[in-house]
Amino acid sequence: MGTRAARQRRAQLERELAGYATSAAGYDFEAILDRYPGGSVRELRSILARQAMAAHETSFPAIGRV
Repeated sequence: MGTRAARQRRAQLERELAGYATSAAGYDFEAILDRYPGGSVRELRSILARQAMAAHETSFPAIGRV
């Protein structure tokens, strides 16, 4: 898989996972991921963690974001 195809695949995966990072379903999804070896779900965990951090950053009124 070429670099461009890999970026497109990851971008699509990020869009598909976008709703899980901050929802109650995200906790269920994390529990499901716990059933699999770390290497096989590393990319999913990375995307979910980054999305959760981004959502958390926007929730601090003290830094001007609501």
